[in-house]
Amino acid sequence: MIEKTVVRSRMLECRKMIPDDHYRLLSISLQTHFIKSSVYKNAHSIMLYIPIDNEPDTSIIIENAFKDKKTILLPVIKNKDIRAVVYTISTALKKGIYNTKEPVGNDLYPESDIDVVIVPGIAFDINCNRIGYGKGYYDRFLSNLNKHTIKVGLTFNRCIIDEITCEEFDIPVDMIFTEIGIKHRKKE
Repeated sequence: MIEKTVVRSRMLECRKMIPDDHYRLLSISLQTHFIKSSVYKNAHSIMLYIPIDNEPDTSIIIENAFKDKKTILLPVIKNKDIRAVVYTISTALKKGIYNTKEPVGNDLYPESDIDVVIVPGIAFDINCNRIGYGKGYYDRFLSNLNKHTIKVGLTFNRCIIDEITCEEFDIPVDMIFTEIGIKHRKKE
């Protein structure tokens, strides 16, 4: 198994190498697969992210969720914790820690009521484990969610590897969507 820092570095470079037009096509395809899924259709609230560093785009999911009258949530980092904040068409965004975009305001949403969380990741493996940016924000956040909340990885197929070395605090996602559809589901 390869060390997380090596995988993180390789995958960030791999994402940077995707040409802009191909990135757009891949992002459209994986978002379309998610929107057509029962996970999306059955969700009343969806937490996701505004992409940085060539993460898959989420704008089509956001547009459809607004149209379908779903509650959209974005992460805000307060101290060392993620908080779910409601995002609406009129919500302004500000630059957050690590160049993320966060909603302006404090309209917190109860974590116990979140139906789906789309979790950012630099790499995922075939067992639904993930490598994030190395600060542990999402692992802490995910560990506090309702057991019925569905955790989704949204990534490019090229960012899935065979195995990630996990530690006891690492929280896997329940399923991974790529440009070719649902790629993997967590084994029970």
